[in-house]
Amino acid sequence: MKYLKFKNIIGVFMLFGLLSCSDESLTEINPNQPVASWNNLSDTQKGLNSVYNSLLDENLLGIIEESWRSDLGYPGYGRPTPTNGESLPFYYQTYTNNAEFIAAKWDACYATIYYANQVIVGLNSIEASIAEDQKEAFNTQMGQARFFRGLMHFYLFSTYNNGSIIIRNEIPTVATGFGKELSPASDVRDFFREDLLYAYENLPESYDNDYLGSATKWAAATALGKSYLYEATDGPDATGDYSQAMVYFNEIINNNSFQLADPDLMFTKDGEFNKESIFELAYNTEHRQSLSVFEDGKLSNQLSFASTGTTGFFMPVWMIYAYKSEEIDLADSRNIYNELGGGTSVRPVSLRASAMAAIVNDELTDFGTKKTTEAIKIQNQGFGFGYYKKYVDHDDSDPRGVRSAGVNVVVNRLAEVYLMQAECLIQTGDLEGALKLINKIRHRWALQLLGQQDSDWPDATFESDKDRDGTIDADYVDYTQETLMDRLMYVEKPLELSVEGHAIRWIDLRRWGIIKENFNRLANSTYYAQNYDYPKRDSNTGEKTGVIATIKNGDIVDVDPGATGLNIIDYEYDAAANNYSPALNDYFPIPLNEVLRNPLLN
Repeated sequence: MKYLKFKNIIGVFMLFGLLSCSDESLTEINPNQPVASWNNLSDTQKGLNSVYNSLLDENLLGIIEESWRSDLGYPGYGRPTPTNGESLPFYYQTYTNNAEFIAAKWDACYATIYYANQVIVGLNSIEASIAEDQKEAFNTQMGQARFFRGLMHFYLFSTYNNGSIIIRNEIPTVATGFGKELSPASDVRDFFREDLLYAYENLPESYDNDYLGSATKWAAATALGKSYLYEATDGPDATGDYSQAMVYFNEIINNNSFQLADPDLMFTKDGEFNKESIFELAYNTEHRQSLSVFEDGKLSNQLSFASTGTTGFFMPVWMIYAYKSEEIDLADSRNIYNELGGGTSVRPVSLRASAMAAIVNDELTDFGTKKTTEAIKIQNQGFGFGYYKKYVDHDDSDPRGVRSAGVNVVVNRLAEVYLMQAECLIQTGDLEGALKLINKIRHRWALQLLGQQDSDWPDATFESDKDRDGTIDADYVDYTQETLMDRLMYVEKPLELSVEGHAIRWIDLRRWGIIKENFNRLANSTYYAQNYDYPKRDSNTGEKTGVIATIKNGDIVDVDPGATGLNIIDYEYDAAANNYSPALNDYFPIPLNEVLRNPLLN
């Protein structure tokens, strides 16, 4: 792959780190460890490799735990009562400051900050000796270090203690002391925005192929825009600004470097670093046989295993039904396929559903060596009714199995920027502009468009557009600000960005002020599992055999087909709706470990 050299560099330095440090070295930083001797930009580049290394700790994004905490994940095996004890405090909204993940995420973010501060110190120490022809490289390295320092403070600000966290702008020493007090949220905001702005002004727009995966100007722009959007709906003292967020989002949208990727490339190894990707974590399939698949911060990730394993995150039924029920554009040839032996059929589910969800209704898409309908485990008392596919890796070449998946993890992509910009446009009254952006995403997936037809339909983005006779499929609804915002909150954003990025769903629900309302809505919803009948196909040719097969209790519907027992799913989010408290759950508390080891917090 084109980015192999960069991944190999990361791998080498991770292996060196594992040889010289304890298993907990990425989360338990030794503050007495002296800063390395920095002599040149080669040394500081090695320091940057450690920064990128630290991003591979899965606790940093917390995709699994954030799915449980929000409305996106059912916590593994067991219905109606999950058996995964680790997940229950998050799924039930009963966690405390002693929760292991709350401490692990805190430590993971501050580990990255620690490594970034080392690079900043190193660069400052050699700045006077930097030759004129090295200044651009110097600024790029400094921009990356400050980007990640700012980004981690932004992540902590967005998820802990109402934004009042510890600002770590230097490496702690015996002289400075290891404990540090909490800073007001406003000071934290100013600090990380200053870092992100420096990165935005100094990072390049792209890198050569040896350094794909490095932070760019556009990654910084995404974070800056998001920081203003997140604050824009946060009360009378908010410093957020829709107009300022739109400045950064517009730069990305109007940049010719980015475009929505073809559905066939989404969430595949072939689609890594595609034209839609703004920032993604480069996991490796090299240099990893000696690493335990159970360690945090390894070069492979466990999200593939967690997507289908008994203690991972399965799809809640509301998401399954939402993906299953998406209205496809019947005027788009991608939704019509030719049957072997003659005739045509309409896709049973949308292209978006096929890319993101493994549900029995998807008769056409492979899931491993079989079609999805036959491949997934369906148990209304056990595994449930569907899996997320975004991180599933069916590569059987590694003897350690799905725990050693090397698929990249996309943190930010263009579709997210479109949807954030669409929200800004809705909130500032430009519904037509918001619909255009939402419809670009829907058109990528050959979904029915929203609103009244305008001259931009279709935009000839895909080959199938050439086959149209001028018709297009749309809902022709006259959206208002309220109804379009509801559509964005409950349909477009969760279905497009499910279990992606950094706590996107939870932060969205919180800043929109609908966490309680949403839990109540889901707790009061009832779905049903019914048998799913489908035509058997020849395993070699794909042609229908004439035999109708049945998947028992596999199909999720919202109208009672005469279901009884566990075929009635009316229990999801009941506990969350009862237990949720804004004061206790909107933000994570400062971890107990930090309180105990930091004398200035006692």
